[in-house]
Amino acid sequence: MQIDARIYVVGSGRAGYGLTDRYDCDIYLIDCGKKLAMIDAGAGLDTKRVEELIHFHGFSMKDIQTIFITHAHGDHVGGARALKERTAADILAHPDSVAYLESGAQDKMSVDIAAARGMYPAGFTVGACEASPIKDGENVQIKDVSFTAIHTPGHCSGHNSYLVATPEKRYLFSGDSIFLGGRISLQNIWDCSLAEYARTARRLDELEFDALLPSHFGIDLSEGKRHIRRAVEIFDRLGVPDQAQGAPD
Repeated sequence: MQIDARIYVVGSGRAGYGLTDRYDCDIYLIDCGKKLAMIDAGAGLDTKRVEELIHFHGFSMKDIQTIFITHAHGDHVGGARALKERTAADILAHPDSVAYLESGAQDKMSVDIAAARGMYPAGFTVGACEASPIKDGENVQIKDVSFTAIHTPGHCSGHNSYLVATPEKRYLFSGDSIFLGGRISLQNIWDCSLAEYARTARRLDELEFDALLPSHFGIDLSEGKRHIRRAVEIFDRLGVPDQAQGAPD
């Protein structure tokens, strides 16, 4: 579905809009003017449906130049290998996530523990996939759209958000860092850190953008900064922001 002049949602599961496989994060497509970029790749359990939505909006898979990964959890990178094969796009992620994805390290991606706890279907794994690092502050220009990586750990290691500037607007694709209402996603996994989360919220509060587009639970196209500010205010009181709740089964 089209959500703004240049922005489309072409994948979204039970914690979003129910467009594709129930395990998918929100997958964003950005029209860069004759070239396309994507934010995240979904769980990979039904990439055919993602492709159908891309075609529905009049785009071609061959025009997808780059897929930016926010972090190496299964609902974000499970589809990376299949989409890379279908598009020949470059997969870009934080250097830590590149290492996890290229080695297929299910433990580093917390896929093994999540599948064991029923968060993914039985036997779910993420296939190893070639990727390239994009470091904190690094910028990629695709036609008239600028993508800047912002290292935002807390939810997990190797987490990037992406500040995307079009001629019309500035967007923050925050992945699983900060959600609407200043909520966060703490999980009992090896690389989740509340202290890192607080630093991430303050870092994002320093940025200028209009729209906040997390990977789950809704978006704000005009007043995105207020959600980051809410998280910072709670952290500054030595509190813990509310947990972003999953959708019911």
